[in-house]
Amino acid sequence: MRSKVFLIAGGSGGHLFPAISLTETDKTFDYYFLIDHRIENIIRKKKLKYFKIFSSSLRINLLIPINIAKIILGFLQSLLLFIKHKPNIVVGFGGYTSIPSIIAAKILKIKIIIHEQNAVMGKTNRLLSYLTKNIALTFKNTKYAKNCSIHTGIPVRPKKMSQNKSKLKRIFVVGGSQGAKIFSKLVPKLIENFSSRSKKKLIVVQQVRKEDMEFTINFYKEIKIKSIIENFFDDIYDQLDKADLIISRCGSSTLAEIELYNKFSLLFPLPSSTNNHQHYNAVEFKKNNQCLICDERKFNLKKISKEVEKIVFKKKLHKIESSKKLNSKLSLLNFIKKIIVENA
Repeated sequence: MRSKVFLIAGGSGGHLFPAISLTETDKTFDYYFLIDHRIENIIRKKKLKYFKIFSSSLRINLLIPINIAKIILGFLQSLLLFIKHKPNIVVGFGGYTSIPSIIAAKILKIKIIIHEQNAVMGKTNRLLSYLTKNIALTFKNTKYAKNCSIHTGIPVRPKKMSQNKSKLKRIFVVGGSQGAKIFSKLVPKLIENFSSRSKKKLIVVQQVRKEDMEFTINFYKEIKIKSIIENFFDDIYDQLDKADLIISRCGSSTLAEIELYNKFSLLFPLPSSTNNHQHYNAVEFKKNNQCLICDERKFNLKKISKEVEKIVFKKKLHKIESSKKLNSKLSLLNFIKKIIVENA
């Protein structure tokens, strides 16, 4: 009988997509998702097996009695699901959706793994890490992580290589699942400072919010830059492989995908990220990858523009062998397998 793995991933794509990637790289287990209503549409489209539970944050406000009631309901739902399906292990990917399910798993003495995606451990994972010694980290030097934590990296989908590559130099701009609004204004201005010769040899592929698409398309036309502007790219791996340089926020999954393709990147940590975790993600990422980290609030446009032009058109990048970077890691999948085998 195949082992059952329950993945708890609610709220944001940052918690969900690593869990989905895990299921796409391994077919030896039966995977079930425990989610909240916010990501149900994504799970449905992927045709993954899931159960929806109640959950809530523990913020102190007028709604705290309702929030506690939701957590208790989610706990009871999780308890019943675990009793019925008898999972071999439960993996929490952070966010407050994990709270009721991890507590239920602890009470039922089901093995638990906590996975922290960011370089600063979130409050929920910090709290839940007292319930298990099995803590997996994307970044080796994660702030607030316990000494018993294991460096696993973050699950990413299998690497794909593009079949159709252009002779033009290519900059790929990705801003997360909804696109970064700041990039719609910043990136065209950055590229506007390129030399006329460079502009003729360049194409920009950019993910843009719907409300910014017309402005961005028109801006590139005015500065005579070839561009492909989309609200969403179905196969981001195709774009990552084709790119000569990537401009991005610093979500842990996106950084892992950039690392997979070993591309130079221009990184803009989201200033409002919780605990400034995107900045710390970028700092940790830079230890093994070639990138420039920029603060959008203190930004020398002309200086960075010249640097980016040099990287895209002139600089030969020193390739970092991915095998060297991965040798120190025990992958999350292997960590799960190890614990299941030890407790068989």
